[in-house]
Amino acid sequence: MMGRAFTPAAVIVLCVWRSVAAAEFPVRPETDVEPLTREVQAGDVIVLQNGTWRDADLKFERLPGTEDEPIHIRAETPGQVVLTGQTEFRFSGTHVVVSGLVFRNTDGVSDVMQLRTHSERHAHHCRVTDCVFEQTPEGEAGSESRWLSVYGTNNRIDHCDFAGKRSRGPTLVVWVNEEVEQHRIDHNHFGSRPPLGRNGGETIRIGTSEVSELDCRSIVEDNYFHACDGEAEIISNKSCENVYRHNLFEACAGALTLRHGHRCRVEGNVFLGRTKGGTGGVRIIGQQHSVTNNYFEGLRGDAERAAICLMNGIPNGSLNGYAPVEKAVVSHNTFVDCKVSVEIGVGVGRRQSAEPADCRFTHNAFLPDKWPVFRVHVQPRAFVWEANRLESDRMHENELVTIRRSDLLFTRHDDGLLRPVSAEGIRTGIESGEKYDLDGHPRSDATLAGCDDPSTPLRQLPSAATTGPSWRTRQ
Repeated sequence: MMGRAFTPAAVIVLCVWRSVAAAEFPVRPETDVEPLTREVQAGDVIVLQNGTWRDADLKFERLPGTEDEPIHIRAETPGQVVLTGQTEFRFSGTHVVVSGLVFRNTDGVSDVMQLRTHSERHAHHCRVTDCVFEQTPEGEAGSESRWLSVYGTNNRIDHCDFAGKRSRGPTLVVWVNEEVEQHRIDHNHFGSRPPLGRNGGETIRIGTSEVSELDCRSIVEDNYFHACDGEAEIISNKSCENVYRHNLFEACAGALTLRHGHRCRVEGNVFLGRTKGGTGGVRIIGQQHSVTNNYFEGLRGDAERAAICLMNGIPNGSLNGYAPVEKAVVSHNTFVDCKVSVEIGVGVGRRQSAEPADCRFTHNAFLPDKWPVFRVHVQPRAFVWEANRLESDRMHENELVTIRRSDLLFTRHDDGLLRPVSAEGIRTGIESGEKYDLDGHPRSDATLAGCDDPSTPLRQLPSAATTGPSWRTRQ
């Protein structure tokens, strides 16, 4: 017997019928969600009732969303479902969107939200958006915990707000394994995190030392980090081929640290120290990293928290050691009034004996004010210095290399950054091969030093007003 043939018109009718018939499942604090999740189909909506949920244990298992019909888990009203105490929120499956929830003063669990329900059941192509994770001043610091643990592949964390964490443990963790994760973390507001006083106070960690040789290929972009002072590593990269771009770090006492892993790109970010002690830029460890088109101003950190820090490495060391810095590219960056623009060979000693090697420093613009450009602990090997420009007569005797002095005419723009008035003074006559500038636009002239091509439009910088949940108003 032949099967039934569907005409295109019939297929369209069936799709419309399924969308109309999508079910809505109300959930209250006393609801047992386990049988409910077995009924949920693609396109359905799970709605959490407004109110305060204390010690909630919510596990949504193997949700079968699709790209065209994702499953939604949302607050009845965005911002009015508050989960607190020993709350655990876990989900797995495909194409699930979680939105509008507030996790406040949680304590007593190792992971508040996990994108998995079992070691072998993870989330894929899912999204966490418009949520808040916060600890208020009256909340207890609590035991070690992670607020958001991202497992699986191709997930997105966006327009969320993280602030106030005082307990040990990274705020957000990406777990890396043999799969290539390819997550996206964007348009989030990472607010104040006070100093922890020891390791374990990262705002974001991607990977661990044990898996640091694996490719993750996740993207962290368009986020705003403010006063993230938990420890020296604001972001701790511990995997390969991740991209950090178009983020703004303001008054953060720490650095974006490429702690383990290789071939990562740090591009188009803005680091504003506001002359606060300990504020840093990018710390480089490992091979073939690229740091391009970034803007550094008013940073007051040195050593591991210099604007650019190249560590000395351990030859043939273990995965949790310091891999030698090799073949890094540091180009088209702008340094303004930083305590140390570039520090080379930090940590040099009998054990950390491998000096940075085969790196390229090209087309950078230095406006150091009263500060030295370089602090050098060991002579690097086989470096290329090309087409860098310096606005200063303050070259010190111990400087690593002579940089051509120029009249770098910069002016303060509406976005608060010092930008070149024109191409004169930053034109080097040497092509760099870099196609884009700080604002992500194609360069009209690849010979210009610094992060900004003055002929391109400005890109809106991330801020408290442009990141975080859509329902939460910030100034």
